[in-house]
Amino acid sequence: MTDKESKTAEATVAKAEKEPATTVDAKETVTATDENTEPAEAKPEIEVDPKIKTDSNDRPKRVLIVEDTTELAEVLQATLERMGVTTLHETHAVKALELFKVQKPDLVLLDIGLPDMSGWKLLDGIKELDKDNLPHFIVITAYGDPANRLMGKLQDVDSYLIKPFSPEEIERVVGKVLGINAS
Repeated sequence: MTDKESKTAEATVAKAEKEPATTVDAKETVTATDENTEPAEAKPEIEVDPKIKTDSNDRPKRVLIVEDTTELAEVLQATLERMGVTTLHETHAVKALELFKVQKPDLVLLDIGLPDMSGWKLLDGIKELDKDNLPHFIVITAYGDPANRLMGKLQDVDSYLIKPFSPEEIERVVGKVLGINAS
């Protein structure tokens, strides 16, 4: 704790000792300065993080990361959360498909080389679920060969990123696909 934080904490404690407080519940405190004065009814405050990006239904943007390398997934999650989007992560295609059904993400970041099936098969499975309300897809893979790139074009993916890539590149591509400013 810095000296400034310490002095601020001491001042807060000193002020609290001078003013009697009535506890409404564990999260709300109302201060009464006179014993005969009824404390005003406390209203819970709802804090909305202005950095959270929402869709047309005012739901935070959701990104499903399907990546079997946990370290890379953690970097992706941290990058996307800095952008204000909610992230979900799965390492296996079958589990990712189940999570997709429940969460209905706006974007899927999809690795092609997954342990239980190819990312292309997962993509087909997602497309079969709801053909009219598909999310955006960004392929994230080490496979930069022409055959896989062609497959991406044929599957109508929004972008095809070859590993390794930078967090800045992820911010740029995801921001463009979701229509949000990376900040």
